Amino acid sequence: MGTQALYPNASSAVWPGGQFTFAVVFESFVDSNIGVAASDVTIGIAASDAVDSGTGTPLPATSTGVLAQGIGSYQYVWNVATTVAPGTYTVTWTGVRSSDDTTVTYVQNVTVIAAPAPEPVPGVYATALQYQTQTGDTFTPTATVAQWLRLASQDIDVALVGAVYSVDADGMPTDPGLIDTLVRATCMQAQYLVANNDPTGVKREYVSTNVGGVSVTRAASMQAPALPPLAPRALSILRVDGVLPSAPLVNW
Repeated sequence: MGTQALYPNASSAVWPGGQFTFAVVFESFVDSNIGVAASDVTIGIAASDAVDSGTGTPLPATSTGVLAQGIGSYQYVWNVATTVAPGTYTVTWTGVRSSDDTTVTYVQNVTVIAAPAPEPVPGVYATALQYQTQTGDTFTPTATVAQWLRLASQDIDVALVGAVYSVDADGMPTDPGLIDTLVRATCMQAQYLVANNDPTGVKREYVSTNVGGVSVTRAASMQAPALPPLAPRALSILRVDGVLPSAPLVNW
């Protein structure tokens, strides 16, 4: 008789037309975190029984596209069709554990959300889709990316204090060149915020931290600055495109 386990870090979100990478490790026994060889590994995606579930079976059980990453470790990249309805879907991994020929099933959920707006909402300079395109980060859930983009846009606003440019009724820039610049800078700032994971700025209050035996000491220049730090790549984009003041170019 097969066993079933709820795979850790199971809840994720993606939109129609987006992409998401699923991963699983077949364990020697439940919660051992020790991979064991498995055969006949398949993955399938079907609508859940939840009230907000999507409809249909966007991915019947298949082994095509399932890639072995190591002992007992497998990965599958799901390219979500634009026709997949928003809702909750159940992702089912199945394989035969070689150590005892037991069929093991791992289940996780994925939420397909409505596609992001093609244009940023007022006050936010980039969309989640633009963030993925600019950074290549397809692992951070889109709902989380949206939160970081709002904070990143606020950081860019601080950098733009004193800048003069045309805006629409919502206070958003209208010049195509400036729009592109702010999209790229905001995405880089959001990626920096995702990596730093310090939305309140509390971490900057501490000189050093120790988590899981890993010690980190913050540079003196980064300890509790008055304003949120701007990511180096975001700063570079703003300077190169002339949004922030820089030395004049003299071309002899």
